[in-house]
Amino acid sequence: MTGNISSTALAWLLTYAIHSTVLLSLTWLIVRRGRWSPGASELLWKSAMVGALLTTSTQLWLDVRPAGTFMLRDAGSGKADAVTTAAPVVSPAPHASVAKAKTSDVQPSDIAPQPESPGARPSVIMSRSSVAVVTWGIIALSLGLGYIARRLILVGRLGDRRAVPDGKVVDVLTELARDAGLRRTPRLTSTSQISSPVALGIGEICVPDTALTDLDLEQQRSLLAHELAHLARRDPVWLVAGSLIERVFWIQPLNRIANREIATSAEFLCDDWAVRRTGSGVPLARCLAQVAEWIQASPLGVPVAGMAEERSLLVSRVARLVDGVKPSNHSRRGLALATVGVLVATILVAPGVSGKANSLLLADEVQKPMQDTTSDAGVVSALIARLDDENAEVRSAAAHSLGRLKDSRAVPALIGALKDREPKVRVSAAEALSEFEDTRAIAPLTDLLNDQSTDVKQTALDALSHFESNLPSAAIIRLLSDPDTDVRHSAAHLAGKAHDRSATGALAKLVGDPSSDVRQAAIEAIGQLGDPAAAVALVPAFSDANPDVREQALSAIEELKAPLAEQTLLALMRDRDPDVRQSAAHLAGERSVVGAIPTLRRMLDDPNPDVRESAVDALGNIPDGAAYDALRSALTSTDAKVRRGAAEALGDRRP
Repeated sequence: MTGNISSTALAWLLTYAIHSTVLLSLTWLIVRRGRWSPGASELLWKSAMVGALLTTSTQLWLDVRPAGTFMLRDAGSGKADAVTTAAPVVSPAPHASVAKAKTSDVQPSDIAPQPESPGARPSVIMSRSSVAVVTWGIIALSLGLGYIARRLILVGRLGDRRAVPDGKVVDVLTELARDAGLRRTPRLTSTSQISSPVALGIGEICVPDTALTDLDLEQQRSLLAHELAHLARRDPVWLVAGSLIERVFWIQPLNRIANREIATSAEFLCDDWAVRRTGSGVPLARCLAQVAEWIQASPLGVPVAGMAEERSLLVSRVARLVDGVKPSNHSRRGLALATVGVLVATILVAPGVSGKANSLLLADEVQKPMQDTTSDAGVVSALIARLDDENAEVRSAAAHSLGRLKDSRAVPALIGALKDREPKVRVSAAEALSEFEDTRAIAPLTDLLNDQSTDVKQTALDALSHFESNLPSAAIIRLLSDPDTDVRHSAAHLAGKAHDRSATGALAKLVGDPSSDVRQAAIEAIGQLGDPAAAVALVPAFSDANPDVREQALSAIEELKAPLAEQTLLALMRDRDPDVRQSAAHLAGERSVVGAIPTLRRMLDDPNPDVRESAVDALGNIPDGAAYDALRSALTSTDAKVRRGAAEALGDRRP
């Protein structure tokens, strides 16, 4: 019983990881590509966060198994669970068990677990499924309790708050609540322990003492309208729920991005709500500026629905209020219907993990009887025998099939086939051995690097690329000067993976190779070798005719942590290819190149949006007054992403 519960829980968690990744990634792409109003953006992000929980539960409850679905298989008799891949199949209801119907004539002895031969279908043993679930639970509990503890600390910190006596401020709040159609006026309290007003629970607004003394009545009205909007929208409740989802389901880091975007939209929406109630955004903008001066770093240490807790948003919010910017409108009804459609499609199409304890059959085996493992052994033996067939086509086909079956008993025979007199058979045998990643094949594959056939050498290099260690670096280096372009290309890739710095000299020669693909592979390998002294070999690549080569050279310089002449970097920032300009701008920001600031400032008007975004990010990383001035100018850019990047960067630094 415990095993069934742990399997079901693990299946739910794995399915949630898949569904939430699909929904949150899709939302990120949609929001990033479109110009959405804060309300539409908030709806999309909330739907993705909550929708993943719904689609996961619904798919498992209905036992829907789209293509690519995995099944946690019970090996029976107390054996460990195993994870296997299921072919496309959909069971419309929990009670429609096709597998059971197809296997009703199978006796228990026929499906008892058999010792799996080395060539049998591979499976990942999951005898630790219970440990995995318990581990997740412990981490989720600790993160959840940590959040609750921080909330309790906040409650204790606000323990001395007191009700604001009746007066003009309370009258203003009563009037705003009545105009908003709220059933009751929220409680208004004040304390000296906070620097920014916050909405608490579902019926309280707590303001700092200074808000009652340092703000004029118009500013106080805007402040109260903003916090009242948080209460009317139930933002404090969502903040608690969203924060708990983020921590309990820590396996999905995208929830953090979703929560941040939801909080951003909430602030914009509350600003709009306050402006509609007060008639102007100027008092609220002045109030934000005043509150920002009171805030210290991390004033509360826990997410709250506060007026100015997100310092990085202050600049953009103030500019938005002063300029009276109106976001684009979208039909919330149409968007909601589209969101429901996406959730339904996720249930029907997105793969998941089935935790059925009695799923003893693979879904692609439902329509056929179970096969005896001895018949597989017979097939493997028959194919091995065909490696000696008199016909080369038969020998080649047998080697290819043995590679697909992945039965390790075939490895010695395939190694022998590497010496076949026909190149096509040697190629098939090498390709088959690459499927096994058996270290016994490294030495024989290395011998093939001396083969007279170019195709054989190429295939041997590709097969060796499947191994992580014991690579024959000397033989690989020798092939860096091979007459064939494809061989040089594969050898360059493999040389970087071998991590033998003695290959640096040969790779440096390939930086001038006639083939741009070879040049790019050689530069990438030089970066992987990690020898900063090799950076001098990359200098010619910065003027290469191929933009991919120039961009790869920049990546290698960054990976090597090697110096790059400032003039060269500035020239690459003016490159005709946008990808090169983007990489160069990124490198200038990473290295805080002060001399690049004028060029970066011009790049804020680059025709390519990705280049503009990289330029503003780079300026944010350079601690210089000129960069600060450039960021301030970027606040008036015609590109919303540039304005947003500049606003966020300015919120994180001082001039």
